[in-house]
Amino acid sequence: MLRSPFMDESMPISSALFLLLLAASPVQVDAAPGRPSDPVEACRGWIEGRAWTSQEDDPQTRILSPEVACFDGVVATGSLDVLHGWIDATGTAAPPVLVVRSRGGDSEIALGLAEKLQARDASVHVVGVCASACANYFYAGVRDRHVQDASLVLFHGGFSDGNRARARATLEAYLSGPQGGTVPDPEANRQAIRRSLDALQAHQDALYRRVEVDPRIVHGFDELDAAALDEPRCGGPSQAPRHFLYFDDAQMGRLGIAPVSGRTEQDPQRVNASIAALGAGFIACLAPEAEFAGTGPQKEG
Repeated sequence: MLRSPFMDESMPISSALFLLLLAASPVQVDAAPGRPSDPVEACRGWIEGRAWTSQEDDPQTRILSPEVACFDGVVATGSLDVLHGWIDATGTAAPPVLVVRSRGGDSEIALGLAEKLQARDASVHVVGVCASACANYFYAGVRDRHVQDASLVLFHGGFSDGNRARARATLEAYLSGPQGGTVPDPEANRQAIRRSLDALQAHQDALYRRVEVDPRIVHGFDELDAAALDEPRCGGPSQAPRHFLYFDDAQMGRLGIAPVSGRTEQDPQRVNASIAALGAGFIACLAPEAEFAGTGPQKEG
């Protein structure tokens, strides 16, 4: 599982059952039936009314209708359960709309929901910030993606050869330490982790290719030396760690991740002023050309 340093065809079912599915998780459900006249604005107002610090402490989902949901929070065990119930319950109705603000979190959990969003031709709208697993999977994993103007869409890599190597090194360090003697079958652990990461990478890259996104949005990080990036790309001199990259309009077009509407913040100083305002102790840099040049939209097969 990857964790962000930003903190780091089912059949339709009755509305009554739909509500019951949601009752056990942190969720708000609007009483008025049907789709709001402007669901994105309704979600945006709700999200912006919540404190940023609630991202981790109190992740929440708001269901506006069987077709429209809002999510504000970190991606973690249990935090997407309501969204899974919502999208499963919508069946073959109109494509769902998800409005999201998220600092990211668990990549495996995010990838699972993104596959459902993509399969249903969902629209995803970003409010303010979509980082880490949110950017990798909720945003990049669908065709119909939108951003509130000046939002931050921040990437930091995903399932890749480099990630596999780091995971293997971490395991070997554990096994070679004093606690390694408690592992009954080290080789079985090695093989299990390898199979898991291989499968996740295959799912991730297939997700991208189905919507003609270049997987280099993730794999480009394996070739990157963040410390070597020019300071102007990172907003000027800073001792803060360079945890994230973002893309400009031309790069997003080449990589297949341009928004259908809206424009992300792309000025390095303004990007990092926005990050600082959230109280984060790191910065983000404009992605370099070489590692993320892209080869145009990538089709599956």
